Parts: sequence; structure tokens; C-alpha cells
Amino acid sequence: AVFMLGFLAITVVLQGYSAFWQTRIALDVTIDPAKVDPQNTRLPESLMLGDYQAVVRDSLGGLFPEVDSRADRRALNDFLSNAAGDDVRRMVLENPALVGQTVPVEVLASDDIDMLAKGRIDRAAAEADRPIKDQQIGWFDKLDQQGMIASSFNVDFFATGDSREPEQAGVGGALMGSLLTILTAIILSLPISVAAAIYLEEFAPKNRITDIIEININNLAAVPSIVFGLLGLAVLLGFFGLPRGAPLVGGMVLSLMTLPTIIIATRAALKAVPPSIREAAYGVGASKQQVVMHHVLP
Repeated sequence: AVFMLGFLAITVVLQGYSAFWQTRIALDVTIDPAKVDPQNTRLPESLMLGDYQAVVRDSLGGLFPEVDSRADRRALNDFLSNAAGDDVRRMVLENPALVGQTVPVEVLASDDIDMLAKGRIDRAAAEADRPIKDQQIGWFDKLDQQGMIASSFNVDFFATGDSREPEQAGVGGALMGSLLTILTAIILSLPISVAAAIYLEEFAPKNRITDIIEININNLAAVPSIVFGLLGLAVLLGFFGLPRGAPLVGGMVLSLMTLPTIIIATRAALKAVPPSIREAAYGVGASKQQVVMHHVLP
């Protein structure tokens, strides 16, 4: 089992580490006013709606004047991600004076070009068996020889969420959702479970009711997590109609799942407190509540 786990971890790292790097194409982009600000207002709301993707495509096409057919232009445009113009848009919004000028920009390449740059596409394979055609490989080699293919750390991988385009996908949304879900679970479960453990261990009388409660807590700790998930789906989402995409529901389900575990652990910790602590507190006149809250719990 340890060997298989290590093999899985090594395989994931070897196949996935390249996601932390993204391929970009260095271009001298001419920001055409007719495409980014046709009304010539230089207002942010007008510049936001500009066709920056077309500006980037024109700059790339200018490097290959021999490409004139529609099919070849489409193949050349496949070098660019559909978010290639976003960097130019951000630059123009920060400095509208760039409109009409030619500025050097490293734009995001498409996923196929990214895989080609990282050596994950076999050039020796038949043309029909790979997503990149021979003509596109020639264009790529020309750009690479001119030093226009760059690789940078993929900061967007930690800031963006899911995307249909692989080069734009990231784990930012998943990380934030996980953090908010865990935070919700801690806020809900920690105070309740610690309070329940203190009551059951220090204050609750030993009778049939407390025995039933303890048995149920132990049983809940052994329930598979999928059961809690189905409970949240049926009750929280189905009956109460809570928002499906909010971390509140996930946090509530996680808090239900962790309650018995924290209660059991807290009770074990309370039992481990030396009796001398209690006896010393009682000896100086502390009440039951003072003994528990001021001495045993800390």
C-alpha cells in the first residue's frame, strides 16, 4: 500500500508539475483605436468593450505575411488563447494613452501550443494523430528561434477558477471554497462539540439518557461521510432550499460529521487531566464551574 501510494504521488508530480508554468508569446501589439475605442472617448466603459483579441491576432498575423487563406489564418489564430487579449485590456485600462501605440506584450498561448512548448506533443507522430499540424509546428519553430516563445510562472493557476480552456483553468475557486467551507465547519462545530463534551464529562448525571447520548455519539463517529452528504442533500438543499453553490451547506455538513469526533477527543482530553488539578482547585474553595472552566479546560 505504501509503495502504491508513493507511485501514485510520484506519477501525479511528474505529470502535473508543468501546470505551474504557462507558455506565452511575446508580441509587439499595435493597439488600433478603431478596434479598442471606435468612439474615441478613452472612457473606461468604452475601453472595456474593445476587441483586444482582434488586436493581438493582427499583431501575430503581421509576423507571417505569407498566411493569406482563411484556413491558414484560423490555424495561426489557434496559437492564441481566447484570453490572449486580456493582458492588453488591463494595460489599456491602466493607461489609456497606450491606444494607438505599439507596445510589447507577452500574451497567453493556447493549450495546444503550451503542450508543444513543454514537449508533451510528439513531433514524430503522424500529423493526423496530433492536434498540431506540420505547418503550425513550422510557425512555432520560427517564433521560438526569434525568442518570442516565453515561459512564466502560472500565477493565474492560483487565482482563477474552472474554465473550459485548459490554459485558463486554476484552483483559486476550489481553494477559496475549501477555506470558506472549513472555516464554516470550525465556527459551527468547535464551540458546540467542546461545550457538549464538557457537559457530558463534568456536569451530566450518569443515567439512561446520558448513556443513550454517548452511544449515539460513538455511533455517529463511525457513520461514513457519504451518509452525511446525502443528509445534507436531502435536508439542507432539498427541504430547506439553501443555496447549492454556497460554502454554508458544505460547512454545515462537515460540522455534523466532525461533531462526534471532536466530542470524543475532547472528553478523552478532559479525562487525562490529573486529579490533583481538580483537588487543588477544590482545596482553595473553587466551585465546580470554576474548577472546570479555570483549571481543567485550559
